[in-house]
Amino acid sequence: MTDTSTSASASSASVATAMIADINDSNFQELVMRNSQRFVVLVHFWSALNPQSLLANTLLEKLAHQFAGQFILAKINVEQQRALAQKLGVSDVPFYKLVKDGKMITENAGLLPEAAYRSLLTHNITQEPSEVLRLQATEAFAQGQFDQAVQLLGDAARENPNNFKIHLDLVAMYLHTDHLENAQNLFEKLPQVAQDDPKGKFLRGLLVFSGLVKDAPSIETLQARLAQQPNTHGNGNTSANQDDPEALYYLAGYLMVNAQYQNALQCLFKLFSVNRAYLDGAPQKLILTALDMLAADYPDLIIQSRRKFQSLLF
Repeated sequence: MTDTSTSASASSASVATAMIADINDSNFQELVMRNSQRFVVLVHFWSALNPQSLLANTLLEKLAHQFAGQFILAKINVEQQRALAQKLGVSDVPFYKLVKDGKMITENAGLLPEAAYRSLLTHNITQEPSEVLRLQATEAFAQGQFDQAVQLLGDAARENPNNFKIHLDLVAMYLHTDHLENAQNLFEKLPQVAQDDPKGKFLRGLLVFSGLVKDAPSIETLQARLAQQPNTHGNGNTSANQDDPEALYYLAGYLMVNAQYQNALQCLFKLFSVNRAYLDGAPQKLILTALDMLAADYPDLIIQSRRKFQSLLF
């Protein structure tokens, strides 16, 4: 976990970082009440014994990264901080309190959908100008206005050159418009902290799989190859087209770039089972790339997939 006593000051550094802190009775006043004069603080009460509060933790930590430098996620483990939780009037989890300017402005019990947490933050965070322009660019791109989106991102970058989310958005737009080389060149120029951001990791993986299918046979051709029945030869041996490593390799790439992540992972596991040494160990490298790429947004899928991969390794 990132302690807010250091990361809060990091918001003025070259890039913003997620501000997440574990709160206890000794640091509550400093990290929650005093910091709330500068940032919105979402205090989340949770317990390792409560699955819903664990899921809320996952959702809120994801948002802390997406809204990096804009709010503080202050986590209170009620099993470890019983006295503090009681003092704050909290007995059930998950539960949150939103603190701003030293005052609690709203609170709610129970697990909320990610969209509800996002809306809560959006309505209470005062966005800096580059973020406003970045969101306008996202909306323009969604409406098919690519040139306007790029112009808005340029304006946002001039407003705040240190907001790396602007450049990650541009990488994503290049990928969605098949400008793979532009996307790759821009991504490689980004600082390491941007590349290691959850969105950066996702885009790094997407670049890998987009490059993989750039000159691949069509997806229809690959599916047809894998759908063919095994051919029996006179010596009794069979050639199983369903185990065609090249077709599995390229098909996994297509599935990943088309957001069919579970099917893509199954395809990669099949390829690993068929020929783990294919292209100098490409199956294992691609599986690890996919797991890293999807870890932030698809935790349940990743847990299942890691278990599956472990079973294949031994």
